[in-house]
Amino acid sequence: MSTEIHLNPTRLSILSISRDKYWIFVSSIQQLLYKSIEIKSGGSSEFADDNDISEDDELNEYSSCGSGSGSNTFTDSDFLTKGAVDNSSKLCPQTPPTPPEEESDEDNFFHIALTPEECTVICSQKLMNQCFSQAVEVCSQLNYKDVQLLPETYLSLCVDSDGDTDASWRILELTKPLSENNISLFFISSYFNNVVLIPYVLKDRVVSILRRKNFEFSDISNSYIPAWGSSPIGTEFNFEQGSQLLEKQTFQMFHEEGIKPVINYRNPLLLTGSRTCDIHNTILKACKILSATNCIPSFFGITKADTQCSLLLPRSRKLRSQLGFESPYIMGSLSDTIIPISIDLSKLEINSTGIVAGLASKLSDTGLLYYLSMARSGVIMIPKENIGVVGEILKST
Repeated sequence: MSTEIHLNPTRLSILSISRDKYWIFVSSIQQLLYKSIEIKSGGSSEFADDNDISEDDELNEYSSCGSGSGSNTFTDSDFLTKGAVDNSSKLCPQTPPTPPEEESDEDNFFHIALTPEECTVICSQKLMNQCFSQAVEVCSQLNYKDVQLLPETYLSLCVDSDGDTDASWRILELTKPLSENNISLFFISSYFNNVVLIPYVLKDRVVSILRRKNFEFSDISNSYIPAWGSSPIGTEFNFEQGSQLLEKQTFQMFHEEGIKPVINYRNPLLLTGSRTCDIHNTILKACKILSATNCIPSFFGITKADTQCSLLLPRSRKLRSQLGFESPYIMGSLSDTIIPISIDLSKLEINSTGIVAGLASKLSDTGLLYYLSMARSGVIMIPKENIGVVGEILKST
């Protein structure tokens, strides 16, 4: 097992959009995705085994793309026409795209995720200003409180733990000193790694914590790796004791605010990835999906970082096929079903801290966890085989 932590210096902005206001931002999201499309594609011939078990009855639990005798599958000929929203009469005209400039690392990361209640968009501060500023201003003028651009900027901390079966626990351990000190964090699990967003102003503090935990910077990999002969798990922090305190604070807040984690049994998901050679097409498919507001599933996510593109998709084979993500185009085993547990944080301040980490810590003994932090909600995803145990834990708290 080896752990590498890459701290991307690019400032990221986070935008929270309530699902019923999502239509206002369709053209902005189109622009972001087009700007993020890779010009060059790599090569990959590796195909995962498709052990797809049909669970087609799940299709009815998601948003429908309409009914009729014809196929609902997206094709190139109907790109951006099926259910697309025309915002030309609602928003000021978008600034025409600027001519392509020299490729910049700061545009290599973006994250778009939707739950039944919210859409969260994360991208570079530059792209947020270019693509979303006009729509955000319109919402501000209309006094829409459920559309917010977070005032702080963030940095992405990508944690790769090759061969580490306790990767979800390691994320909690590495970020515990921040969670304990009321620092706002966002956790995002992709198919390839885990991403933690930290406030930009705390960059030096995070680097200091990494060094105290026996990480050193490697010029070769351009990342922080465990010092030779040392363990990346430091001894200066009592993880178990700190976690218990965080759990207690989290569930006490849940009780005071009437917040109850909800297990979304009817929305089984897959956390998967695009093949390297297909990233360009994957982003185009995502653009089609996100442009047709009546076809977006209850849960959907796309995360791109460098040459990797991760997807959060419905488990239903029929619905994935309609969205254009048949099994040959995605990575991993299709039997690795995960169930989302949602936490509605709309009653709390938008920068409330420690919520996802507190709940995840409580559930960490059940096995592998996946994270999806939204600005006004949090989602922890559990392997389907563990959901019974998790349900009992939540009932007893």
